Amino acid sequence: MRRDSRIRYLAMPSVAVLSALLLANGCAMNKGAVRTTSSGGPASAGKMESPHAKAGLPKEIEVALRLSPGDMWKSRFIATSETKRTLTGEDGKESVKARTVGIEHTVTQKVVDVSGSVARVEVTEGDTRILQEGKFVPAPYKQFNSPNPVVFTIDTATGKTDFSALRQAYEKWMADLKEGPAGDIIGKTFRLPSYLASIEDTYGKPFTRVAGRKLSAEETASGKDVILPFLGPGAALAAVPVEGVMRYTAFETKGRKHLLNVSGTYTGQPDLSSPDELAVRLSDFGRAAPKSFTGSGTASGRFQSSVDLLSGREERGTGQLSYTAKWVFYGATLTEEVVGKSILEPVE
Repeated sequence: MRRDSRIRYLAMPSVAVLSALLLANGCAMNKGAVRTTSSGGPASAGKMESPHAKAGLPKEIEVALRLSPGDMWKSRFIATSETKRTLTGEDGKESVKARTVGIEHTVTQKVVDVSGSVARVEVTEGDTRILQEGKFVPAPYKQFNSPNPVVFTIDTATGKTDFSALRQAYEKWMADLKEGPAGDIIGKTFRLPSYLASIEDTYGKPFTRVAGRKLSAEETASGKDVILPFLGPGAALAAVPVEGVMRYTAFETKGRKHLLNVSGTYTGQPDLSSPDELAVRLSDFGRAAPKSFTGSGTASGRFQSSVDLLSGREERGTGQLSYTAKWVFYGATLTEEVVGKSILEPVE
């Protein structure tokens, strides 16, 4: 991430306190990095970036979101999922559908303006690839010149994001596309509302998951959040409300970066009352949606991330989630099991 030097010094006090505490607890620092030592010997050359022990950190650390014009990150976002659906008919016979999907976005996020506490973030997409037969290949829909760049805003005081400008740009793009020869083809494989929900979650999460929270070395309630398992550009799945816990695990310096390592877990229950979402799933089996049904399910997951204390944004992270759902209708049942993984990593 690139930050204006004037802003960096304004944001330093909390980091300075952390560094002072680390020094007081005997952590040897050299040019902002900690040497790692091999057993019985001096620090090895090139090994300068080990995390500090939790014993050297304050009991509680507040992660604030500090964004300034010119802040910029180039990142790779990867999401994959394995989905298994089982339809058990009224006669007890089972039919199973399984698939693995994935998407990879390489994007640059840049803060172009800050007004009061509201920052305007421009997102410029590089490569977008989808998983096919075990390999990531260029996403077919990108050849139709989807909007790029796009923008969204985030209130650094409340963490609230606004993707209305992004949605309007994509809705206009889709409306224009449907008027051409590719409209019928892409309309069958690309559901815009689901895709927008997915990229909004992807682009906003690094700014909102940890920022604004007070963390300690012990698990602390992290409040309410939502997760959105990725099932593919043509899939529909509502966001799942969850509640969880977080804790910090270590503090490390990498050059001028001051990173807090964080881990968390969460659980929740999806809302399975939508007839449209059930209809999409049953279409895999060539079956029409019932007029009445009941649904129940659970979701759980965990994540690990490194948060830049100067900005409050996640620099890198990994996550895993498990999602199960069951619908009952007319003596038949449909069960769905999803295992998802996500990766955020910086691109140098």
